Amino acid sequence: MIRQYADRTEWGRIARKQFTVVPVKTIGFSGTVTLVELQKVNEPLYSVYETERICIADDGYKWLQLFPEYAHYTVTAMYDDTNRSVQRVISICKCQGVTESGVPWYEDLYLSLVVLPGGELYVMYQERLEEAVRSGQLTQADADLAWETANHVMDEYRTGSFDLLLVADKHLQELIDE
Repeated sequence: MIRQYADRTEWGRIARKQFTVVPVKTIGFSGTVTLVELQKVNEPLYSVYETERICIADDGYKWLQLFPEYAHYTVTAMYDDTNRSVQRVISICKCQGVTESGVPWYEDLYLSLVVLPGGELYVMYQERLEEAVRSGQLTQADADLAWETANHVMDEYRTGSFDLLLVADKHLQELIDE
């Protein structure tokens, strides 16, 4: 299992960044919001979905991450240099925590859901999850939790009740306006 940190310290692609952490308790969200402003990257990063190639990291891009309390997932909303959404990633996790220095983290269960601005939903990295179970990095119970969580989030998304995608936009605007 890999521990992922919200400040992306392990990510060598970032040459310069601004990192913000804000605890939030509102009617629509309770947890932690982080914002990584990619001021300078060593090279852009692209993701490909079917025939669509999308830039997800470049100079001026922003990654806003939501860590909802008691959830087995985080939501990372990625925005271009004009604050236009380019994709949202729901990372399924075993647990979340915070370092002594206040940086949120999560233990990645590899399975992710990607939602594009047009509403397309993709399930990603199933093979990584299966390989982690085969190799003993994760237990079958971990894999079951990952799929149970992913299926729950997909059901909420399909019925229009997964509000965190909209909450991310609201929090980005609030952080920019400060």
